[in-house]
Amino acid sequence: MTAYNIWNTLRARYGSIETFQMYKNFIHDRDFDLLLNQFLSTFLKEVKILEEEAARYSVTLPKRPAADIKIDKKIDELTDRFIYRKIFEDLVTEMYALARAYRTSTTNDSMRDLFKDALLGHASQFQVLYKYGKLKSWEDNPPAYKPPKPMEKEDLSVSETFHIWDHLNFRYDQLELTQFYVSFAHDTSFIAALEMGIKLLKKQIELFEQMSLKFNVPVPERPPAKIVQRVDPEAMEDHFMYRVLLSGIQDAVDLHMRAVLETVRNDHLREVFIDLFKTEMNAYDKFLKYGKAKGWTKVPPMYGELV
Repeated sequence: MTAYNIWNTLRARYGSIETFQMYKNFIHDRDFDLLLNQFLSTFLKEVKILEEEAARYSVTLPKRPAADIKIDKKIDELTDRFIYRKIFEDLVTEMYALARAYRTSTTNDSMRDLFKDALLGHASQFQVLYKYGKLKSWEDNPPAYKPPKPMEKEDLSVSETFHIWDHLNFRYDQLELTQFYVSFAHDTSFIAALEMGIKLLKKQIELFEQMSLKFNVPVPERPPAKIVQRVDPEAMEDHFMYRVLLSGIQDAVDLHMRAVLETVRNDHLREVFIDLFKTEMNAYDKFLKYGKAKGWTKVPPMYGELV
């Protein structure tokens, strides 16, 4: 899968480079042009690294775009606002591709680190571009959240409200499942890893409960304070519990990323989701490496002998 991720990420980056190069010919705003130049410079550096990795692992390369695209004629009907929205859509699409590459590159730690850096850098670019679009009034205002008890200021959109509620529900479910599993785990190091996860989940739950109260977001029911064991512990195997929890962390990575992309009104809240995004990726890396050391992860089909 890592070989495919190298090829697919290169193809996505090539597409973005072509898109940026073409639209730059029609931009009127000087600052917007400089911003896209910065993005292009980053893309070209990442492409060079990926091309080197592709050569290292003998991965077939997709066709490269032209060195540049030059169009002399200006088209006034092609407004900066229109170009901004197309670039914005391109960044969102590519972020999903990078996230998938990061999550599924499980056999090669160095390549997963490379995809992780690219993904975090992409999230930063998304932030910069979105704030610039808001500054220029190129963004539409999403529906505002209007709770039964009015707030002094409408700080949230309906999508942001949903993500606070959804994250809290997800964390409650993860906490209940992890507490359930810790009572069945046999390996002492696995128990320690689960208990560390429980501490992290409780910390994040407290954060989202506070945000829910602050913004008058409905709070879901909490899980039981303690899990009562009613099943024979020998019926549960550590490697099975590990893989279920690993899948949950992968789902959390996607959950945080969607929250980053859809938090379009409250800039501070988007920063919170970006921090959670980083924390979840760090947890995923550590938990994945732990499972690989234990021999609990499933090995996907390999691309040649070097991957």
